[in-house]
Amino acid sequence: MTNMPMKLVLENNLTTSGAAPIVLIILLVSAIIFNLGPSPSVAEQVPNNATRNISHIEPLQIAYLTDGLFSDAGWGAFGYNAGQALMTRYDHIVTFQDNVSIPDIELTLRDYAKGNYDIIIAQGYEWGQPVLEVAKDHPDKKFIVFTGLVKSENVASIFPRQHEASFILGALASMLSKSHIIGFIGGDEKYPNLKTLYEGYRQGALYINANTTVLETYVGEWDNESKGKSTALSQIEKGADYLFHVADTSGHGVIQAAKEKGVYAFGAVSDQNKLSPETVVTSFVIDPEKAYNEVFELIAAQNFTGMIFTPGLESSKNATNEKGIVYIAPLHGFQNKIPVDIQAKLSQLILDLVNKKIPLLN
Repeated sequence: MTNMPMKLVLENNLTTSGAAPIVLIILLVSAIIFNLGPSPSVAEQVPNNATRNISHIEPLQIAYLTDGLFSDAGWGAFGYNAGQALMTRYDHIVTFQDNVSIPDIELTLRDYAKGNYDIIIAQGYEWGQPVLEVAKDHPDKKFIVFTGLVKSENVASIFPRQHEASFILGALASMLSKSHIIGFIGGDEKYPNLKTLYEGYRQGALYINANTTVLETYVGEWDNESKGKSTALSQIEKGADYLFHVADTSGHGVIQAAKEKGVYAFGAVSDQNKLSPETVVTSFVIDPEKAYNEVFELIAAQNFTGMIFTPGLESSKNATNEKGIVYIAPLHGFQNKIPVDIQAKLSQLILDLVNKKIPLLN
């Protein structure tokens, strides 16, 4: 592993279409500083005992693109942290751009494909088809779609089995609910992984108590806290006392509604307890330290193959002997509030899922 300083390039697409993006170039030697609120430092995100699988390889130039927001404490923040992990673990050089509008996805991809990048990572399901189109014209580049279901000779996708984690959250909600009514609130219903996440949540709840009612509602958009809040209030009025959102910043409104009404919530993609420590019991988290490991190990071995990777649940954060990349966050302040027998059952369910002892939908 070289000791060269790492370079981070941040591009926030805050300008109108066609205008030049704002570029910040920051040379990092021992820390990475970025105004994302109280997110952990790189040293905290990639512990000293983290496995460094690749050594003595030349740093790669990577573009990390998403339509999400790095400041959302969820989906976008995961992408930023995952890019940081690529720099810390492999010494790669990463250029970040968030807030890409959906109509501009293909144009943005083409602009970066013309640049001096070895790999382009596109985070978001809607990037899949545009990536295939652009990749055909740039066979010398490698493309990775996160939560994608596309592949070609130079395109790989990662589609984590997030429903394994939502199963655990549904089971926990069912064990804790006093009304036996729990809620699921999604962003835009057209995304296939949302339906799968709901189904995992429902299956987990019914696995514990077949009489549990699981409400299902979609906000229709990802960045509308007010609408997320009104959607949550509607479910609370119907008796739901535990709400699970997968709705990006619209989900912040869900958490706010739960806080105001004295019910509880589960976070998504990142540990969202910090958004409301007395409300968010736990979250499912996509592990930024491991999210791209399988693909980048193949790239380092010069054995990149266009395929779809489907990693699932891991027993704990950064479980280095497991291929899963999704884990359940700590219970934080709820550790002393949830009965010990429920916590023990929760831990056993996680192990049973990791070891394929519980049948789930594929």
